[in-house]
Amino acid sequence: MEKAHSQSVYDFMDYREYLKSALPVSGAARGARNRLAEALRCQKGFISQVLSGRAHFSLEHGVRICQFLKHDSSEEEFFLLLLHLGRAGSKNLEQFYIKRIQTIIENRKQIKERVRGKSDLSEAEQMTYYSSWHFTAVHMCLMIAELRTKSAMSAFLGISMDAIGRVLDFFLSSGLAKQAGDQFMVGPARIHLPADSPLVSKHHANWRMRAIESLDRQRSGDLHYSLVMSLSETAAETIRALLLSTIQNAEPILKEAADETVYVMNMDLFSLRK
Repeated sequence: MEKAHSQSVYDFMDYREYLKSALPVSGAARGARNRLAEALRCQKGFISQVLSGRAHFSLEHGVRICQFLKHDSSEEEFFLLLLHLGRAGSKNLEQFYIKRIQTIIENRKQIKERVRGKSDLSEAEQMTYYSSWHFTAVHMCLMIAELRTKSAMSAFLGISMDAIGRVLDFFLSSGLAKQAGDQFMVGPARIHLPADSPLVSKHHANWRMRAIESLDRQRSGDLHYSLVMSLSETAAETIRALLLSTIQNAEPILKEAADETVYVMNMDLFSLRK
């Protein structure tokens, strides 16, 4: 099930209030409570009893609910803490879970305060960003309205929810993303990689590896072209100029294009001379 609610699990101290938000009875997510009942193998009436405060879900139910709502591991841990809190049978036990929950909430607030007004990534953050193609791919997804939830990114990119969650946690802590409910958008921080940075080669390598993997998909919309040629130095320089012109001509097209999907363009021209 795709998330449709505007608030995240971290916005709540009561798991039932969170589920009321996550499982609305009207709008695009209408029928979600029926589908949850099927996933939990219980009667819809039991769902209503829990949400009205007359019963509690079991911890086993809690795990299935997290799977149903496509929580990543951090969200699952927080939701289960809320469930433990709701089921606590004494004030001492309630206070124990409240402290753990508040610690997580405070840590998240501190991260938000730390990145407020940040403009550039540190060298260490740049090394993380260029360590895997996941980071730039997720970064591009933030531009597209339909891909701004963890579940949407996971389905589009074929990356696990936990992996998406780790990337987004890094983005939030570094200022590359900001969050509103279950939606993630581009944050205030910028990333600029100088042409002489040692990370440039890593960036190119990440996407060349992805290009190699895409060869196995054989999708009609993909284009792969490799040519080894013997030619004069003058001809090589002419072709290089044409490729540079193509890149420059693409810039205004990219600026005017709507953010609808994510593509990759790799272009190589190099000498085999040792």
